[in-house]
Amino acid sequence: MSWNPREVLTALSFLSNVLLSRKQIYGERVLARVTSTTNKSPAGSFKVLNPAEARILEAIADRIFPATETPGAVEAGAVNYVDQALAGDYGRFRSLYRNGLRAVDRHAHEKFAGKFAELKDVEKDGVLSDFESGRVQSFKNAADFFDTVRCHILEGIFCEPHYGGNRDLIGWHLVGFPGQQYGYPDAYINKPVDLEPVATVEPPLEKK
Repeated sequence: MSWNPREVLTALSFLSNVLLSRKQIYGERVLARVTSTTNKSPAGSFKVLNPAEARILEAIADRIFPATETPGAVEAGAVNYVDQALAGDYGRFRSLYRNGLRAVDRHAHEKFAGKFAELKDVEKDGVLSDFESGRVQSFKNAADFFDTVRCHILEGIFCEPHYGGNRDLIGWHLVGFPGQQYGYPDAYINKPVDLEPVATVEPPLEKK
């Protein structure tokens, strides 16, 4: 495939501030260290994706940004992010996802006689390569679907955790992004920031 999931880290190391969230317009924010329970969704608790769609999307995410010596997209909760986004601001993409995920599984059957999530990694890459290049005759929006999913998966790795992804601040640890610190005891000029990342969370609604 022409894309390399690890090559994005170099660029994202200085673009991560842009990728932190889909929206930046909020009222007062509260700084907090986010625990591992912040964005975990129990099996079957997705808002938009059904179990079959979630399995296919998880398999796609695992090939777009696989775990190596460091966690990948699945471990970072990127699929949960996508589901949460489809239930909200990204609702306009629901049809593209439903049609696209079905097309991925259909193309996997046509090409390798199996369900996409059950294929070998090299076979999954073959299916996704066809989508990336638009070489799927039965689905004219294949390239758009692949580009959209890849973008959303990366958002899910590097977003603010309250959007549903970046579990345990995995994405920020990967690129060395310190998050929303209260302040810095050192100027950190020409040297890495060695502070634990800090994320923002939405302040609770005031009771009337």
